Amino acid sequence: MSALVEVDGLTKHFAVGESGLLRRPRGLLRAVDDVSFTVDEGETLGLVGESGCGKTTVGRMLLRLIEPTAGKVRFEGQDLLRLAPDAMRAKRRHLQIIFQDPYGALNPRMTVEDIIKEPIEIHGAMDGRQARARVMELLSRVGLAPEHARRYPHEFSGGQRQRIGIARALALNPRFIVCDEPVSALDVSIQAQIVNLLQDLQDEFGLAYLFIAHDLGVVKHISDRVAVMYLGKIVELADRGTLYRQPLHPYTQALIAAVPEAKPRQRRRKAAITGEIPSALNPPRGCRFHTRCPHVMPVCREAEPPVTSPASGHQVACHLFPAG
Repeated sequence: MSALVEVDGLTKHFAVGESGLLRRPRGLLRAVDDVSFTVDEGETLGLVGESGCGKTTVGRMLLRLIEPTAGKVRFEGQDLLRLAPDAMRAKRRHLQIIFQDPYGALNPRMTVEDIIKEPIEIHGAMDGRQARARVMELLSRVGLAPEHARRYPHEFSGGQRQRIGIARALALNPRFIVCDEPVSALDVSIQAQIVNLLQDLQDEFGLAYLFIAHDLGVVKHISDRVAVMYLGKIVELADRGTLYRQPLHPYTQALIAAVPEAKPRQRRRKAAITGEIPSALNPPRGCRFHTRCPHVMPVCREAEPPVTSPASGHQVACHLFPAG
């Protein structure tokens, strides 16, 4: 299995509080700092972390919906950040996104047919009759009926609207889809239906996903590998089984310990974590997690931990696991 998407040193800093005649920023919000990972063909990489850690910013930078400050994003070996606008537009046929809010992502003045057909028309991929047939095919594939094509977004439930968003993302036969918390706004029973639908579509079309979420239970169900983000950095990355069975980073341990148990009588020791997430405007020196870590050492306050691989395919950025 080869890498479909390669991310290297991806960084995004937002200027904050511009002032003066030259409009110089008063500070920088370090939303994402030097993030690297790969997504293989047909794979789902889960990206998890607390709200505000930079997950969504990473996903949108991969598609150049947000322009990175630095780094590289390669799709099929080609650096997307070097593409001219016309070339990037053509490449978007293969790169799609499913948004978190299924209502806000759909134009309320357009029918479902027009919503799904819009990307087909923009790219001139099919004529009118073919496009309509494609809409009907996609509606059936995501569990909706042909008569739904004439309705508007407000006439559907949240789960149905997300199905429409999925159908739109599939319209141009993409190879890679960013799923930006696609089930977090849905009821639990509907979440399971949408996750199962995404898995079925992946098996059928060979799709690769970056699945962004804060619910580790959902991520465990759908992901092949999981990357854990904290304050703009990836602190641990491993295959799903290894990460949930033997998490190494104290932050990952705390996240997994917070997942509710299916069997409440089976008690487990909770990982101690206290305090609030520091501001990305002024992240702590050294390890960014040291202000909340139960295992903090003097070196954690001074030096940023390198990324090491204590086991094959398992990466962690923590001074508890020094290089070599």
